[in-house]
Amino acid sequence: MKESTRLRTLVVTFCFTVLGLPAIASAGLQDNTGERTAVRVSYADLDLASEAGMTVLYRRLQNAAKKVCGPLNYRQAGSLTLLRLNRQCYDNALDKAVRKINVAGLEEIHRG
Repeated sequence: MKESTRLRTLVVTFCFTVLGLPAIASAGLQDNTGERTAVRVSYADLDLASEAGMTVLYRRLQNAAKKVCGPLNYRQAGSLTLLRLNRQCYDNALDKAVRKINVAGLEEIHRG
């Protein structure tokens, strides 16, 4: 995505969809040009009753947010403005994903 497009990006949504047993979280980014990027995160293979399962799910959500929102360091972002927008996108995406998934314990991992 072009830097100018990323700079215009204002809306980040994280969606949670349950389709029977295979559960999938979907991370989405939509800018004001209507372009949309989505990353699917499967966690059907995880035991969400365990701390280990929650930790793996959270790591997957972090990786998806990084893919959708862009670099989180200055060298890769190329400008402080883009770095700030990417960080806001990342933080908002994770916050929304954790709230929407709404699995006990995930919120504590997110805050801690």
